[in-house]
Order: sequence, then C-alpha cells, then structure tokens
Amino acid sequence: MIELRPRETVLMAENPSTLVAWYRDVLGFEVTADHEDEYHYTNLETPSGIKLGIARADEMGVKPVNRNSNTVLLQFEVDDLDVFFDRLVTAGGSVKFGPSFDEKNRFWYGGFADPEGNPCWVVDANCP
Repeated sequence: MIELRPRETVLMAENPSTLVAWYRDVLGFEVTADHEDEYHYTNLETPSGIKLGIARADEMGVKPVNRNSNTVLLQFEVDDLDVFFDRLVTAGGSVKFGPSFDEKNRFWYGGFADPEGNPCWVVDANCP
C-alpha cells in the first residue's frame, strides 16, 4: 500500500491576493510561504494546523465557474457558531445558512462562502 500524507487543500482563485487577505484577516490563517516564480502560489496555515494553498486559476489553466455547484468544500470546526458568524458578517463574509441545530446529534452547524464564492461548512465540537 502506498502511504498518503496530508498536504494543503488548494483553492484556485481569480483574485488570489484578495482571497489570501480574507483567509488571513478573517479566518486567522498565517501566510507560511509566498511563491512568485513561475506561478503565483501562497501557502497558509492556522495555529491548529489547517493548511491551504491559493493559486492563480488562470496560471493553472482553470476557469472557475459557479462555485455554488462545487462538489468539494472546506469544513471547519469552531467552539461557538454564533460568535463565529457575528465576526464573519462584521468582516463582510457571506453566511449561506445557520447557525442551525441538529436535534438528533446535538450539534450546531452552518455554511458560509469566501469572497470568491467557495462554499464552506462550519460545525461545533459535538459534530459526529
């Protein structure tokens, strides 16, 4: 069996500098590397170890379309969804739904989008 090891999830951005700033300033990611050689690519990471890469879509040969139809999304966990969504809205974020409570499994959840429309889910620590 081949061993797989975790790497960053990569977002293809039409405006990478705006997206990098948003993930840094609103969600608390730190820029760990910024590549400007053959292509533009930025590595980001949270203090808890979540890694993202942001690349220029056109340099990668990608033309982003309706991101609401993405089949892959980012999911994050926070302690308090109300506090998270309040901060997100204050920073100009786009809440798509929630916070909502799952009665059966007893956890809070919701959804938001980054400035380029990439869908993200957020849950609390009780999510199974």
